[in-house]
Amino acid sequence: MAAILLIKARVTTYDHWRTSYDANSTFRREHGVIGDEVYCSPEDMTSILVLHSFETVDAAQHFTADPAFAKAMHSDGVIGNPILTITEVI
Repeated sequence: MAAILLIKARVTTYDHWRTSYDANSTFRREHGVIGDEVYCSPEDMTSILVLHSFETVDAAQHFTADPAFAKAMHSDGVIGNPILTITEVI
C-alpha cells in the first residue's frame, strides 16, 4: 500500500531551505519519493510541513534510514531534530 512520510521541521530561513530542497529533487526521486507537497505557516516562515509519497511503507522507512537523508536535511537548513511520521494509505 502507498505511504506518506510527514516531516515537521524548523528551518533557518524558508528561502534557503526551499532553494536547497528544490535542488535535491533528483535525490528524492532516486530514493523512492513519487510525490511531494510543502506547507509553511503564514505566521512563521521557519515552520514547515513536508509530505513525501512512496509506493510502500518499506520505501519510506528505507528513505528515512539513509544517512544521506539526514545529511541533506542538515545542509538544507533544518534546525534540530524534525518530527518524522510514516503513515499508510488505507
